Amino acid sequence: MMDTASDHATRNAVYAVVVSYCSDAERLQLQFERLLEQVHTIVWVDNASDPALRQWGQRWPRERVHPIWLDQNQGIAAAQNRGIEHALACGAAHILLMDDDSLPAPDMVNCLLAALHSHSNAGAVGACHTDSRRGLERSPFIVLDGWRLRWLACTNPQQVWQVDHVIASGCLIPAPVLQAVGGMREDFFIDWVDIEWCLRARNHGYPILGACGALLEHSLGNRVLRVLGQEVSLHAPWRHYYQARNFILTLHSRQTSLAWKANMVLRQLKRFVVFSTLVPGRWQYFKMWLRGGWDACQGRSGPLLPPGTR
Repeated sequence: MMDTASDHATRNAVYAVVVSYCSDAERLQLQFERLLEQVHTIVWVDNASDPALRQWGQRWPRERVHPIWLDQNQGIAAAQNRGIEHALACGAAHILLMDDDSLPAPDMVNCLLAALHSHSNAGAVGACHTDSRRGLERSPFIVLDGWRLRWLACTNPQQVWQVDHVIASGCLIPAPVLQAVGGMREDFFIDWVDIEWCLRARNHGYPILGACGALLEHSLGNRVLRVLGQEVSLHAPWRHYYQARNFILTLHSRQTSLAWKANMVLRQLKRFVVFSTLVPGRWQYFKMWLRGGWDACQGRSGPLLPPGTR
């Protein structure tokens, strides 16, 4: 780990970009309190939530929590880009992306910075996120090993893995990398935004890292369901529209290996079968998967519109 003086100097150049949408105010407050101990400034981008949430956010001085209010829900990618643009304009050296419901450990940012400092060519480093609702303990980090995806163990908190991709929440990115690779793909709106960006960064020659010691409480999905002995994160059916569509768009838009494509196609087909046959609300999931796939084949992106409004 870094010494206290250098740690403090580097931390002052870290800006957190937090995107909120109809958030739990108490959990968001706890997140802000933890982040403000670790970063210079929080850039809070709100995707047109209830005005009460914005009023609540005025308790912090603007130099510590800088709000950006969007007039409509523009999606996670656009909101992240607005926050990134502001942070870079303020001279940020690193950008920390955060979802509104994630809670960082007190030393998470220091661990992420240490991982980047030990791998000077890295494009980004992600936190090791955990979900208290899950019974199985497994590292969130994966890497393609030949033709198979391999889960990477996090038994050693000092371990830093080179991974295929990381989720956005708890991801620390150096400013020069963002300037070279570009921001998030806004027409995706939500889902696969982080995976597509990681693939793009890797295509630019920047490795993506996962830091086992950087801990983050993060919930994937609205709830966790056990299906055929496996734990499955449940999102609303409309999220599966974006997951199906943006997965296919990612396959078409980026140079990836045949092995990676084959693994991702197999994983998504398994998800399609499970959610279309074994999960409550299966018909809605089935329709959203088909609609997302159809729109991807038509080259459509952006927010999901009601049928007949195109």
